Amino acid sequence: MSENENKEKRGFGRKMSASDITKCTIWVILVLLFAFWMQSFVPLLAVPFVVDLYWSHFIKWDWWKCIKNGFLRGVMSWVDAIVFALCAVWVLQSFFFQNFKIPTTSLEKTMLAGDYLLVSKYHYGPRIPMTPFYLPLFQHTISIGGVDFCKSYLDEPKLPYRRMKGLKDVERYDIVVFNYPNGDTVATKHQDDDYYRLKFHYGVKALHTNKSQYGDIIYRPVDRRENYVKRCVGLPGDELKIVGDAVYINGAKIDDPRYVQHNYFIITQPGSMIAERTWKNLGVYNSDLYEISNPQVSLALGLEPDSITGQTSKIYMSPLTAEMKSKLSQLKSVKEITQVPAEFFGKDYVYPLSENNEWTRSDYGPIFIPNQGSTIPLTPENIAIYERCIRVYEGNDFTIEDGKCYLNGKPVTEYTFKMNYYWMMGDNRDNSADSRYWGFVPEDHVVGTPIMVWMSIDNESGEWRKDRFFKRVSSIGKE
Repeated sequence: MSENENKEKRGFGRKMSASDITKCTIWVILVLLFAFWMQSFVPLLAVPFVVDLYWSHFIKWDWWKCIKNGFLRGVMSWVDAIVFALCAVWVLQSFFFQNFKIPTTSLEKTMLAGDYLLVSKYHYGPRIPMTPFYLPLFQHTISIGGVDFCKSYLDEPKLPYRRMKGLKDVERYDIVVFNYPNGDTVATKHQDDDYYRLKFHYGVKALHTNKSQYGDIIYRPVDRRENYVKRCVGLPGDELKIVGDAVYINGAKIDDPRYVQHNYFIITQPGSMIAERTWKNLGVYNSDLYEISNPQVSLALGLEPDSITGQTSKIYMSPLTAEMKSKLSQLKSVKEITQVPAEFFGKDYVYPLSENNEWTRSDYGPIFIPNQGSTIPLTPENIAIYERCIRVYEGNDFTIEDGKCYLNGKPVTEYTFKMNYYWMMGDNRDNSADSRYWGFVPEDHVVGTPIMVWMSIDNESGEWRKDRFFKRVSSIGKE
């Protein structure tokens, strides 16, 4: 039989070349290993197609090559390449890696705004996609040139949460990428704002009736919510408390990350100022630097004009690391550096949102972080803390009537959690929307951990930070 005749022949009688045998064997082994990793028979459905591609050829995979119209044949060649690329990216993005750009300064100076991260999903074990039909590279909305067109996923079918085996569990101090827990509900014209904080401040009626200002109110499934990146501070089963910005776990103070920052007032000598180059050399962004000219702030800080010259001090406000603070304090133009109190500019509303909540970002808790199988009594004091976990994250019908709790229609006095939860915080502590403001991160929201900064562009100057290209995240802070 000639080679051309063998190529045209279909069925299991077709002879396979040594190259086809090798390729087919490798792909079948990979599919079997993936099925074992997933603990599912579903990937095995791909085996007959692999065998057909390299051996039986019942399916004419390259049918479009027979099209006589050259233009149409060219179009179909592009379609074939795009479909293959999308399928490959879907597999890689769902189970192995995902790209993520850091949009804010909440993890400065560990992760910089403008860092592009390669996020590993296999470290903690990839989630089986809960909304499996989605377009890769778009998190929840197909947006081109800043214009939103439509959702990037289909609502159905939905799959229950299940995580494949990973290399490790989430550990304290890990930098973690996760889906924003409060991102289940979104006001389309205020997508950068927390819907629940908007509701707390303006009321449900205002959000749902004033579409011209807030847009439509939409729901997003867990794996289609915005991606956030923070540092894990509290683990399942921990009791966390913050006293004067110091974090205590189970009664013991834990170390701060090397680059932890807090907001400070930097007060100059009367008549002095700090040059723009000095701030740039320190690594302070223009967006994070404020010159305070409010006389009430000066009064609160006890500042008065110089008795001889009549000159006044300038007041700057910026987040600083301990190292940055030390360098600034050595400048002759600096008179004093003092930390900005949490409620200096007004009440600091933290989780759970309530007018009666006296906790602040600097003095918080104690709060118990639920772990799978832990049971807590349901009391008037803790209902607000755990109600969202019980109702939203764990999918129960949970109501409170006449001071009594009802779980799926039955009265209860305690609750046993189905999942593990984590407490995430930013290193830029006073400028981070983190667990202190929206609560726990359920395990089914965990996406992965960044392993590499593969590219970095300064958001303000547009300059490439070449020293951060292909830099392992584990090495940052150890220089």
